[in-house]
Amino acid sequence: MRATGSGLLLALIVVGCSSEKQAGTEPGRASTPAPGGSAATGHKDGEEAHAHDDAAGPVVALTPAEQGNIGLKTAQAELRPLEDTRRLPGVLKAAPDRVAVVTSRTTGKVVEIHAVLGQQVQKGADLIEVQSVEVEKLQLDLLQAESRARVEVLKLETDLTQGRNKLRLAEADADRNRALVDKGIGARKDLIATENQREAVQNEIAGLERHIELARLSARAEVEGLTRQLGLLGLPAADIERMRRERIVAVLHIPAPISGTVVERPAVLGQVVEPTATLLKLVDTSLLIAEGSAPEDLLRELRVGQGVRVTVPTYPGERFEGRITFIHPQIDPERRAAHVWAEIRNAGGRLKPEMFAQLSVVVGGGAKTLVVPAAALMSAEGREFVFVETPGGFRRADVLTGAKNDVHVEIKRGLSPGARVVTDGKRQVYTVFLAARSGAPALGGHTH
Repeated sequence: MRATGSGLLLALIVVGCSSEKQAGTEPGRASTPAPGGSAATGHKDGEEAHAHDDAAGPVVALTPAEQGNIGLKTAQAELRPLEDTRRLPGVLKAAPDRVAVVTSRTTGKVVEIHAVLGQQVQKGADLIEVQSVEVEKLQLDLLQAESRARVEVLKLETDLTQGRNKLRLAEADADRNRALVDKGIGARKDLIATENQREAVQNEIAGLERHIELARLSARAEVEGLTRQLGLLGLPAADIERMRRERIVAVLHIPAPISGTVVERPAVLGQVVEPTATLLKLVDTSLLIAEGSAPEDLLRELRVGQGVRVTVPTYPGERFEGRITFIHPQIDPERRAAHVWAEIRNAGGRLKPEMFAQLSVVVGGGAKTLVVPAAALMSAEGREFVFVETPGGFRRADVLTGAKNDVHVEIKRGLSPGARVVTDGKRQVYTVFLAARSGAPALGGHTH
């Protein structure tokens, strides 16, 4: 029995040593970093080494299929300047010059609506047709003015034609009397009378030509005035020309003042509207304003033109680039902060006005330091750590961090340049790690 007990004790010691070696440690010694692992030199005593080994735990070995299932991605720890950023809370707003309220410029009745809520429209597109008594009266006045002008000019041109015929007869009489006087058989008084008649007809013709010119100028001025009034009321020039050509009174077509999305449509068919009534509201969200709140002690570090990275809770991990375009010259007396605007391109339309946002303003850059993506960092039990890719799988590495921004975090101890750390799928790896450390199965029953 004594020999049997000694053999059992020896077997337990061998198993314990083997387990420690598989975990990367030897009894009574500090762990040795795996390739691409910790840059720390070691621990002062066996107690610290034991604590470190407990935290490091097992290596998580995942097959390529398992890595694909959890969307695992890695990034490299590298030496690079760490940008100095300032974070500001904010909200997304539509740019003021990219919002349009569509109204009628005159009282009228809505007879057609060509846009629906949520529709994307282009600038100049026909949105609403309004039947307006004022617009119809101006159109009729315009058509009548043109008709009057044509009749008056036609009458004057007829008189002018008759005057020119009279002038030819008067010139013929004068020429005949001159010939008779030259032959000595005509009376000079008759010659003088015919010449006076010719001059009178010439003066009459000149007067008619002036009247025709004045009539045309007057008609043009009246038509242009009425056309301008129709244009001010919103009738497009093309509709005015079509109305003048076809002699048909047109309804008022209201076009889209900008390209954008219909976000409000209070207008209904048959509604009688006033110039102050909103018919439609358009918003162009291809460019948004991220409005942040900057405490007054940070204002000395901010300036127009600085780069900004914007994040929103809707799309965690994604960043949208922009630049500061405006810093309000006044401080909010209650919040002791100033509004800061940054323009953000939103070509895909994924960002929406009124979304909460966080602005990370790049105020400068520092010296090169070892950094990893901020997405790789995890924390638990008062420690910060990452999972490092090794030939045998993914190993937990405790790290000491330094400066951080919205993209990277400085690693002061725990990693070496070139190490690849898990960014996407790190929580699933951590779950497998905890299961393996406790001896429970994970990922389809396999214990790693």
